[in-house]
Amino acid sequence: HAVLINRQNRRGSMIQAGMSMFILETEPAGYVLLAANEAEKSSNITVVDVKAVGAFGRLTLAGWEGDVNEAAAAAMRAVEQINRRSAR
Repeated sequence: HAVLINRQNRRGSMIQAGMSMFILETEPAGYVLLAANEAEKSSNITVVDVKAVGAFGRLTLAGWEGDVNEAAAAAMRAVEQINRRSAR
């Protein structure tokens, strides 16, 4: 059994049984680009969609659960580092 996601942009990504999906929203939108880069470097995942338009950014990742967990942690760590630097 599989689920087709992001059909609207004609690329289409499939999530199969045993796979996970992660969605991260950031404010400001530009932070999502750094988060996507770090997530992709950290593990073998598929970047389903990255939107950095308007005030909020949205990152959608898919892959095997362990890989998605690693990528999600890397993405959130990247955003947290930016927030710590800007708070100084």
